[in-house]
Amino acid sequence: MERMRIFNRFRPALAALPLLLIIGCASASAGIATSNVPLGNREYEILGTAETSTSWWSVDLGIIGLPLDAPPVDAAVQKLLSEKGGDALVNLRYSTDRSIFLFMTRHRFHLKADVVKLKPEPARRR
Repeated sequence: MERMRIFNRFRPALAALPLLLIIGCASASAGIATSNVPLGNREYEILGTAETSTSWWSVDLGIIGLPLDAPPVDAAVQKLLSEKGGDALVNLRYSTDRSIFLFMTRHRFHLKADVVKLKPEPARRR
């Protein structure tokens, strides 16, 4: 009888334990960059601000991580360039986060930047 009372007291905690194992954990990071290509002294026109998010999955087995797809970071950059018809990105702000569910990890990449069109370089004198 006493054992049953003790078990009933800890029943909610025991029921929550598998749920805590399934939920896993999360982490995030962020950063900034001046441009995605070297611009030097080239003049440009800002076409507007654009942003996109993309995600991919990986399998994590201890210290070994196996991505199920290649991280689509380059595809995100190309999407922003084609969205505004630009040549380069400036004032890039990006963030990444990941959520772990048992042996699966969901990675997410968010990118926001100003899309620019490069002005023609002046003809050089010889």
